[in-house]
Amino acid sequence: MNTEMLQKQSDEYCEVWQELNAFYEDYAKSVGHSYTSLQILNMIASRNGSCTQTIICEQTFLPKQTVNTIITGFLKQGMIRLVEVPENRRKKEIHLTEYGMEYTGKILPKIREAELTAMGSLDEAQRNALLSFTKLYVERLHAFMNNT
Repeated sequence: MNTEMLQKQSDEYCEVWQELNAFYEDYAKSVGHSYTSLQILNMIASRNGSCTQTIICEQTFLPKQTVNTIITGFLKQGMIRLVEVPENRRKKEIHLTEYGMEYTGKILPKIREAELTAMGSLDEAQRNALLSFTKLYVERLHAFMNNT
């Protein structure tokens, strides 16, 4: 294998990934959020009440303190409410308030629609290839990182 070519392609892939992240960051800023807070708000909205801070930490790989700070901010703004989980009173489910549903209904559909439209602009074979190769790359990157 040509190491120089592999390095170029690896760099290009990283640049594309950074561009995707920058796109989400720019949109988040345009609606008055950080990328992280918008990501968490989207998770809360999409999980429809079956969301806890633990789930957010596990799925986003964010530190507990970061998640707690953002959740506390949403709570103070009246966007969410916390409901004790009967089996474990220390755990709380995060639910959108009426204001939170109204608010997310204004900012989340635009990004979701753009994602669906972009994905829909690919044919089925392209979508399958995108998902398949991205998953394969992540699996192999993970495996090679763990072997070193």
